[in-house]
Amino acid sequence: MANSIYMDKKKFLTLLDRYLKGVTTEEEEKLLLNYFNSFQNSELDGWPIELGDPQELKEKMLGRISQNIESKASHKNKLKLIRSNRFLKYAASIAILFGVLYVYFNEKESSLPAISDVETSNSIMLKLDNGNVDVISENDQKKITDSKGNVVGFQTGNTIAYEPKTTLTKELVYNELTVPLGKKFDLVLSDGTMVKLNAGSTIKYPIQFIEGASREVEVWGEAYFDVTKDENHPFLVNANNIQIKVLGTKFNVSSYPEDEDIHTVLVEGSVQLFNTDSEHAENSFVITPSQKASWDKELGEMTIKEVDTNIYTSWINGRIIFKNIPFKNIRKKLERRYNVTITNNNESLDEKFYNASFDIETIHQVMEAFRENYNIDYTITDNQIIIN
Repeated sequence: MANSIYMDKKKFLTLLDRYLKGVTTEEEEKLLLNYFNSFQNSELDGWPIELGDPQELKEKMLGRISQNIESKASHKNKLKLIRSNRFLKYAASIAILFGVLYVYFNEKESSLPAISDVETSNSIMLKLDNGNVDVISENDQKKITDSKGNVVGFQTGNTIAYEPKTTLTKELVYNELTVPLGKKFDLVLSDGTMVKLNAGSTIKYPIQFIEGASREVEVWGEAYFDVTKDENHPFLVNANNIQIKVLGTKFNVSSYPEDEDIHTVLVEGSVQLFNTDSEHAENSFVITPSQKASWDKELGEMTIKEVDTNIYTSWINGRIIFKNIPFKNIRKKLERRYNVTITNNNESLDEKFYNASFDIETIHQVMEAFRENYNIDYTITDNQIIIN
């Protein structure tokens, strides 16, 4: 019996690998579901020792399904990888299977978008021009192709670089890159512009720009741009209802939907900002290096002030710096950086201002530093932090 279980396991992992590549048939997907059912009901005699304790593994798998159901109701709950010795390298594949199981048993329908929703919670995703979604592993070395199979770029580790324009493009073709909480990723556009995406961010961009037209991208979240200078083709960044126009410069834009404002910090060059909801000239602003422009979403007002740019760009080097920042803002940044949920039961704490900087510290070390320096009481369970 041990041999039959082992062979089933090999077939199971092979099918998961095919599923990841998007080449499974309907019959193969049914086999995945049937295998899971047989795994739960199989007898334990002859279970391969190398797979670990079978009952513990079953409970973990069932626990993952419950967590997926909870994550459907709340985007704050994040999937955790199964830490079985045998299945560690297949954790991402198993997470996808849980997505299939949830849809199959609760909605009686299997659809690729629903599976992608589960997977995007902790995977870097590249949406191609034909709507297909590719899971990006930070250790991959591979080609990036368009819907016709043409190579348009290459991935090398945590960077995707698009090929310089070699032919005259008449129609814009877009890709969309999404970076989950707890991760960062780099992008080089076809004009050589370098973009660094912070955790919980998405950028939509053409795989090639059009001759004679502006270079235009859209950002949700936070990104640092080092724009290639091209006076004939202005570079435009759209962030919610703010548009940033540059020729060649370095700047950071942050436009997380949950934040109260959209801010742009200029490192080099100059940029012009527009409120896209208004066509009046008085609603455009120009900032110079070491200035931050903040657009208040509620009031619809722009403020400009001098800042230390290192505070706003330190994240690209793996650091986070808080200088006279209210704790409610610190909580948001820590949640994105470490992919955790922080519940604050001490409301007065949110309005207090703090100074701190962190580099390679874990979230446990960060919270302990706040406890020691600012007497903040907390508990941590998995990825949930509760402040009392």
